[in-house]
Amino acid sequence: MTSWIIRSELPSDFHAIAELHALAFAYNFGMGETALVSALRTRKTFDSELSLICIKNDQVIGHILFTPQEVQIEGNKVKNLILAPLSVHPDYQKLGIGSALITEGLHRAQQKGYELSTVLGHPHFYRRFGFRSNAWMDEKVKIPLETIFVTESEPFLRERRVESSDLPKLYDMWETTYGHSSFSILPGHSLLDWISPSNTIRASSILIGEDLAGYIRYSERDPNSITMFIARDREAFVYITYYLKGKLNPLQNTHLLLPISSLSPLLRQLDWVYDVTQKTYAEYMVSVLNGPSRPRLLSYFKDIHKGTRTRGYLIWPTEFDLC
Repeated sequence: MTSWIIRSELPSDFHAIAELHALAFAYNFGMGETALVSALRTRKTFDSELSLICIKNDQVIGHILFTPQEVQIEGNKVKNLILAPLSVHPDYQKLGIGSALITEGLHRAQQKGYELSTVLGHPHFYRRFGFRSNAWMDEKVKIPLETIFVTESEPFLRERRVESSDLPKLYDMWETTYGHSSFSILPGHSLLDWISPSNTIRASSILIGEDLAGYIRYSERDPNSITMFIARDREAFVYITYYLKGKLNPLQNTHLLLPISSLSPLLRQLDWVYDVTQKTYAEYMVSVLNGPSRPRLLSYFKDIHKGTRTRGYLIWPTEFDLC
């Protein structure tokens, strides 16, 4: 018989949960998952019943968070949960606490009508709970810097902070750039979904003249580390890539690396030379839960493993810039 209990978090648990993550995730000098949990709690869709803690002798010794995040699979919207983070106190690991938290969390997810859960996790551990590996891929379009040019005089292009009035147009641009992907995380409609909580990541609206032309999210330390890139049309695509080229040191970079699919209609309109890299990992995992879409979702993930369908590319919400 276990000597712990699992329940939903309460505001009075916040400090203990934060300290637990600081103890369990000691891989860098920052707050990491501690800050991530705090940021995810501010989401409009946050559900405290899907933030579970394990308690033993009045001490929080485990925590798991499932964050609602709608995805799109082959044009169909699917109720999805991102599983992150999961942590167990170092003194209580390998006792089944993590397993108990996952089992209870997935049970609650199904009761609430969620049909999918995604996680970036250890395959040998998560497979026992029904998670499948290699569920999506990383895809980069590598454009040689010398091929990026503009045929006309360069227009006045600038970055500025994303504004609420930008969001409808940015969402439409996202559809143009990423909407064709077989599996994607749908961006939200809140300003918080488009600006980054990390002080090392810049998330900017791009203006050509005074017109909104695109959006980029990238590392200020390494401008070639781009998380998201969207453009209004082919002309804006050319000008924004040319602008990004100007940020790179040609002694350190030979290509601009764009996180977009080779199937993007923006690319098909170009005559530039480029290469494409596609990689998937066992840690890229999903669990298909019981629900009306289960047969269709199982068929999709079975087909991508057989190679008869193309994997999608996931862009994680801005809160995950903290990790």
